[in-house]
Amino acid sequence: MSVIGTCRVLERGIIWIGALVAWVTLIPLIAVSVYDMIGRQFFRVGSTALQELEWHFFLTLVMLGLGYAYLRDAHVRIDIVRDHLMPRTRAWVELVGCLLVLIPFCLILIVHGGQFVLNSFATAEGARAALGLPMRWIIKSALPVGGLLLLLAGLSVAVRNAMFLAGRATGPAPANGAVQRG
Repeated sequence: MSVIGTCRVLERGIIWIGALVAWVTLIPLIAVSVYDMIGRQFFRVGSTALQELEWHFFLTLVMLGLGYAYLRDAHVRIDIVRDHLMPRTRAWVELVGCLLVLIPFCLILIVHGGQFVLNSFATAEGARAALGLPMRWIIKSALPVGGLLLLLAGLSVAVRNAMFLAGRATGPAPANGAVQRG
C-alpha cells in the first residue's frame, strides 16, 4: 500500500471513530441535559450525578472528536487568510503548523493526560461531591485517547502535505471537509 493509501485508511478510521463517538454521546448528552434542566427548573429536583454525566458526555464528544474535526477541516482557523493562499502555500502553512504546534501539543496531551489517568486510577479517584460519579479515571482517559487520535490525524495531514509539496499528491490536506481522493 502506498503512503497516501495508508494515510487514507488511517483518516477513514479516525473519521469513523469520530462519527461513532458523536452518535453515541451527542444524543445522550442532549437527553441528560434536557432531563436535568427540566427537573431543576420545574420540579426543583437536581442531581449531582446527572450534572457530572453531562460534562462526561461533553468531554468525550470534544476530545474524541478532535481528530475527526481536524480531518474534516471543521475546526477553528483563520479562513479569511487561508482561503486566499495558493495551494502550495497552504500546504506549507499546514505542514509547519502540524510539526511545530499540533504534534508537540498532542504529545504533551498524551503524556501528561496519561499520567493524569494513571494517578486517578491508582488513587481510585471519584467525584468530590458525595453523590458524584465514581471512577474518575474513565472520563480522564478521554484526554490521552483524544490526543492520540488528533496526533494520528495530524501526522497523516503532515505526510499528505509533504507528499503534495514533493509533487506526489494532488492537493494539500485537509481538503475542505473531505478526505482527499487523489
